[in-house]
Amino acid sequence: MIMNIRKLLPAIGIIVLIYILTNVDIETIISDFSSLKPVYLILSFMSIFPILFITNFEWQLILKKQKINVSYTYSLKNIFIGYFYGFITPGGLGGYTRILYLKDKSGEPLQKCASNIIILNTIDYISLLLLSIIGGILVSSTFPHLLSLIVVIFMIVFFLFLLFLKRDILTNFLNRIFIHKFFNMSRDKMNSSIDSFFIDMPSPRALLIPFIVSMLGWILAFSEFFLISKLFSIEVPYVYFVLIIAIANVIASLPITIYGLGTREIAMISLFSIFNIAQEKIVSLSLFWFVVIWLFPSIIGAVIALREGKHYNLHDPKVIS
Repeated sequence: MIMNIRKLLPAIGIIVLIYILTNVDIETIISDFSSLKPVYLILSFMSIFPILFITNFEWQLILKKQKINVSYTYSLKNIFIGYFYGFITPGGLGGYTRILYLKDKSGEPLQKCASNIIILNTIDYISLLLLSIIGGILVSSTFPHLLSLIVVIFMIVFFLFLLFLKRDILTNFLNRIFIHKFFNMSRDKMNSSIDSFFIDMPSPRALLIPFIVSMLGWILAFSEFFLISKLFSIEVPYVYFVLIIAIANVIASLPITIYGLGTREIAMISLFSIFNIAQEKIVSLSLFWFVVIWLFPSIIGAVIALREGKHYNLHDPKVIS
């Protein structure tokens, strides 16, 4: 039952997107895309690579903190693979398949590789939330409750992340859950898994530099998005644009769609309404950004995954045993 619900979740975003498209002028959107010059199209698609390079640099910093040794080239390939699996699975959960590829390449325990990916993803989300908090302050006069909501989300995520880094607290929590006949897991096996999970676990202070790199990565991505917006004749002050897009990405992170498709558009339409921008322009820009930042690297990831010759099913118990 739960699995069926997860499979249906992405349909929500698609329904939202269909609703948006039925309420805008499709011909205007088609015209926006057809008017893009080839040179600008090429430059737009190339913009994904600086973002991926800085993300990979951040990941390499965390990998080194946990003494997981894989090359820069391999971790970059792994990022592309994560895009692919995230694209074809509900809520992007398939992106965690990167754990399995990392385990095979590094030879490190699965639990240690899992903690590494969780740390990377959480740092990225916390840095995004911080940017969106600043954005929430900026638009608080128009959207007074938005800031409070983002702050609450940030506090919950940050608090849980700190607990995650504390071995004793997490051990007690997991023992209460997994030392139960329903899971059929012995205490010795559970303790062994926890030991593997916490091998070379970095301290919060050690993650400061990766956090700063993550913040710079988001700013770079949103700055490129700002430049691309000029192709669609969207005129919004730079600071407002970057911080509004941060908020839109937080909203798009809800696991009810494919990489935010649908939810990002409705969020951008609402937030950019303070600048009286035509909805068609916003939808055109958002869909183009989706193709550049999500679909394009997912296609590259599919090619890399096929060349790697490994295919994982996260729902198969044998895979994660």
